[in-house]
Amino acid sequence: MNGWLKAALVGIEGSVPMPADGEIGALMATVAAQGDDSAQGFCRVAGILAACRLAALSLPPPVVPPTAAAADAQALADDHPACAALASAFAEGPLRLQYEACLRLAAANVHLPAALLPAALQAGQRQQILRAALLPQLGARGQWLAACNPDWRYAASSGESAPDANDEEQQWQQGSIEQRAQYFRALRRRDPAAANALLQAQLGELAVKERAALVELLAIGLQADDAALLESLLKDRSREVRYIAARLLALLPDATHARRLRLWTAALVTSRRGMLGRSWQCEAPAAVDPDWAGAAIESTRPQHETLGERAWWLYQLVRQVPLAWWCEHTGMRAAELLAWGARSDWAEALQRGWRERVGAADPEWIEAMLASNAPIFRHGMSDLLALLPMAQRERHWPRSLAELQKVGLLGPIIGACAPGETLSAGYSAALLPSLHALLEGDALRQDYALRAVLLELATLLHPDSLPALRLPPRRGDETPALAECLTDFQRIVAVRRALHDSLARSTRSTELR
Repeated sequence: MNGWLKAALVGIEGSVPMPADGEIGALMATVAAQGDDSAQGFCRVAGILAACRLAALSLPPPVVPPTAAAADAQALADDHPACAALASAFAEGPLRLQYEACLRLAAANVHLPAALLPAALQAGQRQQILRAALLPQLGARGQWLAACNPDWRYAASSGESAPDANDEEQQWQQGSIEQRAQYFRALRRRDPAAANALLQAQLGELAVKERAALVELLAIGLQADDAALLESLLKDRSREVRYIAARLLALLPDATHARRLRLWTAALVTSRRGMLGRSWQCEAPAAVDPDWAGAAIESTRPQHETLGERAWWLYQLVRQVPLAWWCEHTGMRAAELLAWGARSDWAEALQRGWRERVGAADPEWIEAMLASNAPIFRHGMSDLLALLPMAQRERHWPRSLAELQKVGLLGPIIGACAPGETLSAGYSAALLPSLHALLEGDALRQDYALRAVLLELATLLHPDSLPALRLPPRRGDETPALAECLTDFQRIVAVRRALHDSLARSTRSTELR
């Protein structure tokens, strides 16, 4: 609140504020001194000030232009043959096409041309998942441009100026969450001890979201030396961070937390010999163990939880214990354990825990879950498939679009492919005949969902199969929606062909130089 307004609200006693100097200030002082009524003098002086403001020209504050962007020797020229395809990808998408464009640029060891940086930064603003692939391809000029626009702050190394693209220390100190994670991931691969020390020094300053993201990266090259840091994180104020730390510690067999988990679970999974041989039983904990508080196991069941109290405790133990322990402890294979668990009184707790624990390092368990009829595994099929290498996934898929649609696997196939992944060359070639039939037939005319799948499929076919893809001529009787879909399909295929052709030539030219 300025002095004039405050004086008007609380009353005038004594001197009148004079927020001006020079000739205007002298005039106001003269007028204020006339008469003995302070309030009247205040009103006269305020009138003078108002008249002067109306008559005056208010100049905006001077604009200080930013420091010029550094030159980027790796940036594509604006007239490079790939630029038209890149422009289409970043202006119109879809996300998978944009991600592939970034990967092609990375493979060619080049950065985006200057003219396309705004569209690329805008795409990264809309799609957070794109940023990991996009950020390295922006170059110094892209970081400089991002610092000029608050909406693109995610790509700016600092709020005021962009540091050198290779200055990793400054990237950690001043970068966005994505950039800091990128730096930490690289440091974790080359010097795990330095990464741990850096994280430990910064833990108190990090927000929960960033803390969880960085702790999860400790899975890279996980080793016994990480146990001390992870044990300390079991006391973190965030439940999510505590759980991530507990899962990672469980993978270190000599860690105190891992030994406690094995003891707790072994006491619940016991065997006995009978006339038909050894049989295994599973019981849920009967009471809360006080030590659970330091093991990321919650004693209080959430109100929305469908499991009963004892089942809730069992589930939390199961979701931490590595799946390999179950095979070692019982002597059963993954498929046998799934069948045994399904017959247990605690089936839901076991199945939920196993499903949450399974990862890419457990291919036998993934295959067993995919073969299971349990709803929890059937409903999450695309997520399970995504954990397998592409060649293993494709063994579970029919080799025609019609069969895939019939068994409801078109959606799961797409969901199982992360951005940047494609189907194998062999599987893509096997799909081409049924894809040609789909493009030439009438199934797309009324099926909106199938049209959406078609566009996703255009981004998933292996690049080697694109030259053999025939695009039939238009018949002229397409509905507007179908015509738009076919146009988008043709555009995506053309952009992918151009990216792989022109950027592959750039790579060869660079190698020759």
